Amino acid sequence: MKDIRYIIADNVKLYRKKQNLTQIELAEKAELSVDSIKRIERGSRTMSLENFMRIADALAVPLSYLLYESLSEIPITERILNVLNSKNAKQQEYLVHMLEEMSFGMDRL
Repeated sequence: MKDIRYIIADNVKLYRKKQNLTQIELAEKAELSVDSIKRIERGSRTMSLENFMRIADALAVPLSYLLYESLSEIPITERILNVLNSKNAKQQEYLVHMLEEMSFGMDRL
């Protein structure tokens, strides 16, 4: 298993790039120094829980997403909850309804 610092480093860089953010922009959003972001992305720096939460918030991803080596390792229930939590109540109802309908259809196969 890879050292957790490098897993976090890879994930911070991955989610930052997915959002087309520079290290400077992430640093501003997380209220951290650019040097801190660079060291975190290299895996050469550990960080406090507060800074870890700042980075997750700045990237708009659940904290736990930064801890997994790959998306496939994130429990499916956590992934579903993340999708639902990012939507308004009406959208949540629609998504749950669609999931229930698809599940019902699969049971008939």
